[in-house]
Amino acid sequence: MVKAAAPIPSELTRAEATLKEMEARLERTRSMLQEQRSQRFEIEGQRHTLERTGDINRLMAIKQRSLALDKTINELRRSEAESLARIESAKRYVLGLRQRLDRLREEASSLSEKLDADQIPPEVLPQVQTTLRRVKMQIEMLAGLEERPATLPLPAGFGRA
Repeated sequence: MVKAAAPIPSELTRAEATLKEMEARLERTRSMLQEQRSQRFEIEGQRHTLERTGDINRLMAIKQRSLALDKTINELRRSEAESLARIESAKRYVLGLRQRLDRLREEASSLSEKLDADQIPPEVLPQVQTTLRRVKMQIEMLAGLEERPATLPLPAGFGRA
């Protein structure tokens, strides 16, 4: 039995998936940041207690842990800021792809209407048909196979036997 090839995801689908992945990564970073901050707050309370009791050895260990948490918190903040910038960029990219797809669909619709209404002079008809095929290919690359008609017409010369 021959397996069907997996469909190639469209550019828009890939961009949206990447955006969702980036947003999920940002949420994980924020969760880790919140966890580290709560640990830091907890350690700060322990430090104050140890300062009153005078346990220098434990106080130094807590201070070391506090410095390590501060470093981790700063790294997570930096990562969060970088993620936010990447997400904004990805959102702009997805928006640009959607706008381009809308323009291509409008162009394809306009060309199809002109072809159907026979509004095109015969001398430019091949150019318009070529342009329409090019636009449809671009739509397919951006939006994927869902833009194809349910049944594809057979090319000239491929008659049914």
